[in-house]
Amino acid sequence: MYGALKLLYDNLITGVSQMTLSSWDDGFVSGTKKTGTGSARMTVYGPFQGAFDLSYEIVCDSIAAGVGVGSATIKWRTSNTAAGTWEQTGVTTATTPKIALSADGLSTNITLSFVGSVGNDFAVGDRWIFEARSTYGPERLIDRDRNTYWKSTGCSAESIIIDHGSAKNITGVLLQDHNISSGATVKFQANATDSWGSPSYSNTFSSITDPLYLYLDQTYRYNKWDIVDSANTDGYIQAANIMHTVALSLEAVNAVWGSSQNMGLQLQDNESEAGILRRYLYAQRQSLEAAFGDVFVNDDVDALVTMQEALLDTTTHRVSPLWVHLFSDVDSFLRLMDWRNINEWSRVFSSNLINSGTTLIFDEVVKV
Repeated sequence: MYGALKLLYDNLITGVSQMTLSSWDDGFVSGTKKTGTGSARMTVYGPFQGAFDLSYEIVCDSIAAGVGVGSATIKWRTSNTAAGTWEQTGVTTATTPKIALSADGLSTNITLSFVGSVGNDFAVGDRWIFEARSTYGPERLIDRDRNTYWKSTGCSAESIIIDHGSAKNITGVLLQDHNISSGATVKFQANATDSWGSPSYSNTFSSITDPLYLYLDQTYRYNKWDIVDSANTDGYIQAANIMHTVALSLEAVNAVWGSSQNMGLQLQDNESEAGILRRYLYAQRQSLEAAFGDVFVNDDVDALVTMQEALLDTTTHRVSPLWVHLFSDVDSFLRLMDWRNINEWSRVFSSNLINSGTTLIFDEVVKV
């Protein structure tokens, strides 16, 4: 007998500050853009090792001691700095030693230096900006993008520890688009403290699926994914998405019957001036239509209203995808999907004051 539909949408991991990863690979810094009349050139050194993307701003704040390198001073801040403030001011410019941008405490490993040129090296207000990208950092695990990854620097003992801030009830967890091999040992653990010698809850996955998922019912502050995959031929662990949530199970337990699964393709048609048509395949994509007949009760509708509000971000104007598990005891039916008719579904009342005829339509989020 197939299990009931489950929907996983509200990630209790809301920011990288909750996450402690055993390692992640280096990111990079962009080129710099300068405005101002001074002739000094600034060089930025990496690699960037921050946990999330940052923008940097460096401004010459004084030439009182002179206009040359070694006399003029700068101030600097990042996109993570509190509004209206600077991480440091009055920092003397230098060629060597390099100036470390570490006062923000983010362990980014970014340094910079200046080289003078013709004329005045600096003028007050000279400004440099550049971007730093945490290409494989923890931020990539919670962006719900299947094309970005956390990537570790090894595979013999990697871990992801989550601090939820307080005890949280969790009924569903998953790790998606990973490269963990079939011979790995993966444990999901939970505890009241950040101590893992003998945690209160521990589950060792009997098989490695993708997504790697678990339905449970545990209430603890800390969770840990423990991954030992020494034989992994890649030499590292990677994953695109992590989710800790309360899995939504609708009361309409027979909703899956009458639903449909459509096997689609992401295609692009190009036709030459001579009329030659070529079709290019970018990805395979599944669509689901979860049909509810006359069993869609009001509690289900209220739950879906809550889900709809959680997926809508009125600040960024983005709609987040969710994980849909049409048959929750079959691995292959768990997919990251967009709720295509999120703005169209409605409750339809029958004479018995129950909802009738509602269909939820989902399109798979694909890797490209």
